[in-house]
Amino acid sequence: MSVSEFAHPDVLAYWWLPDYPDRRVPGRLTWDPDRGGDLKLMGELRKPVILDNHLADGGVQKYRVRPNKLERHYPVILGSHKTNAGREEAYTLLNSLSLNSVGFHGLEEFPEHISPGALLHGAWYTDPSEIEADRAIFDLSHLSSWVNLSGLEIEYPQLSGSHVDPFIVITGTDLPAFSTTHENAIVELRQLLRQTGDHEHASGVDQSWQLVIKIEPMGELERFTDIAIDIRALVTIGAGKTADITRAVLQHPQLHQHTLDGTPVPAFRDDITYLNRWAHRGSNDSSIRKHDLYFDLEQLGGADGVRRWLDAASTYRTELRRVMATRYTDAMYLEDRIMNTSAALERFDKVRRPDAPKVFRDGKWHVASFVDRIIACADYAGPTFADLIVEDAPVWAKRVKFVRNQLAHHDDPFRITGEVGEHVLAEQVYWLFVMCLLRECDAPDATFESIARHGQIRWLSEQVEERLSPSESG
Repeated sequence: MSVSEFAHPDVLAYWWLPDYPDRRVPGRLTWDPDRGGDLKLMGELRKPVILDNHLADGGVQKYRVRPNKLERHYPVILGSHKTNAGREEAYTLLNSLSLNSVGFHGLEEFPEHISPGALLHGAWYTDPSEIEADRAIFDLSHLSSWVNLSGLEIEYPQLSGSHVDPFIVITGTDLPAFSTTHENAIVELRQLLRQTGDHEHASGVDQSWQLVIKIEPMGELERFTDIAIDIRALVTIGAGKTADITRAVLQHPQLHQHTLDGTPVPAFRDDITYLNRWAHRGSNDSSIRKHDLYFDLEQLGGADGVRRWLDAASTYRTELRRVMATRYTDAMYLEDRIMNTSAALERFDKVRRPDAPKVFRDGKWHVASFVDRIIACADYAGPTFADLIVEDAPVWAKRVKFVRNQLAHHDDPFRITGEVGEHVLAEQVYWLFVMCLLRECDAPDATFESIARHGQIRWLSEQVEERLSPSESG
């Protein structure tokens, strides 16, 4: 089964727990990128425990021992599927939850219904901590647009007036990878060229860019995914649309592809496909044009900019993921976007300035307040953010505090109207966090200049200016 065919797997297989390899239960596994996995078994993964209840009249009543809630969780489930060609495919399900086992009763086995948290196709692992590889490859939507560099050239010789030249010439040139390091990992943005069409009725060249991560001698699964999620955030910010992880594979030095007679080919790795819900997925997968980008790879500083971003993102990973959760989905309430980002901004400043000086106010020295920290963030973000909010940072920061308090304490007018804050404010606090993190990774001026030129940023500033300008009297 190819990776593309495995994007939405639907397989019949035998499933078992690592501690009970002889108890294999048939069942059907399906996977949906939005809803995750669904495993429906013909029986139970654990053999029912039947005990005797000795009655007062000397009789014996059999009863089932019901599983406790902890036993509903399966860290690992293994599966085996035989293809039509007779080849065995290995599956490993991670962090699964039994949806109905607590309600099992009686002496007969029940069909168990399980929700897997993640899935590995191509290898068996008995312990999640043992999932290791030396290479991982991730496909992200909008990554190619954000890299903004093409190795394709198209020529139409006949347009020059000649009728003997080819109608069209497509040239695909291999471009060097953007390579950097992060801690003990090599991180690359690598171009991929592939032929398309049946070469009889249609033919062409497809170009895309992939994220490739290498860790020697081996790296744990979480190390690879942490880097991929941080790159996902970067591409989402720069592209202005959610960069979904559409494909993820692990590669192990001992897993090779094989010829038809079963001979291993060491030069070609076999893939271990990794499926996960990856939190929220974007609802808009339309293509991006150059003027849609807030900034691209070159404006960030190329490979070195990616390295600095990963270093900063690892320091503020909790704050970054909380903020990006507000961008990955359209289902989050506006008020929740403001609350999440405001909390992340306060924590960002506490991490950046753990020994922030006290502030003299009302004749006394005070520990830096929420407003003080928001003002510090605005100063750190620089002139691009000052142009975005238009008004003085202290005035704006107090308004952010007012909105945050209304939401946190359910005060009036939020209690009465159910509404407080606005879209413009939600965007302002988001871009404040983004610009602070870009400052933290020493993003060049070109990054901020490109953001300032973006039509959405200019529109936000215009909205603020209209609101702040005195109305003209009729």
